[in-house]
Amino acid sequence: MIKFFRRIRQQLLTENKFSKYLLYAFGEIILVVIGILIALSINNWNEQRKERIQEKRFLKRFEVELNTNLENILIAISLNKSRIHRADFLLRTIDKPQLAVDSSSYFMKSIEHAGYTNIPLISDNVFEELKSSGNLSLISNEALRAALQKYYSWTSYEGQYNFLQQDIQLNYSHLKQGIFTTSQVIDMGDYYITKNYSAVEAKETFERMLKKPKFLEHIPYVIQNKLGAEKSYDDIYNQAKTLKILLKVELDKLIND
Repeated sequence: MIKFFRRIRQQLLTENKFSKYLLYAFGEIILVVIGILIALSINNWNEQRKERIQEKRFLKRFEVELNTNLENILIAISLNKSRIHRADFLLRTIDKPQLAVDSSSYFMKSIEHAGYTNIPLISDNVFEELKSSGNLSLISNEALRAALQKYYSWTSYEGQYNFLQQDIQLNYSHLKQGIFTTSQVIDMGDYYITKNYSAVEAKETFERMLKKPKFLEHIPYVIQNKLGAEKSYDDIYNQAKTLKILLKVELDKLIND
């Protein structure tokens, strides 16, 4: 093909048809430009295809990670609600001591567990990998990209609040010292312990609890903190559910394209 065009060019020059040669040369340039544009278009298409394949892989990994995070958030929400109920129960026993005796095991375990904190573990490995590699733009849907950034910023945004939760838990643990006997402290080492406590043990423990006014004063702050945590956990759970829907829609779109 190149020899063919070269022969034509030489023939035009030999016959001194300069105007036709210029027209031919211009046409040749146009053909070269078109060829370059086609090559660039094919290259761009190929690069975009590779990016969409990468995007699909990352979105699938996000989906798996998000499902695990949702489970962790639900566990944290459930435990937080349980601890609010336990702390509220302890406050009610102050005015109604018979509650502690009638629900002896629940009362005993409430003293131990009401102040516990369970911050949901939000894994961000996939997001950090994407961000640190500078490939966040692989997520072509801007709304989805913004939702991912907001969702994964929760851990750092809530860091100060989480520190407050941990501080309240430490204070609670310190203030309840002396309420349990030595053997009871050891028994409480396992959260899922099946040991039941008698009404006599509960009554004696209740009396020791009443002698710890600072502990009793701390319980409302525990409830206040956990109510705040409840709102925070509900928020991140709703974000995660919305994100899951966006991920599914985008994955379906990429698969069908």
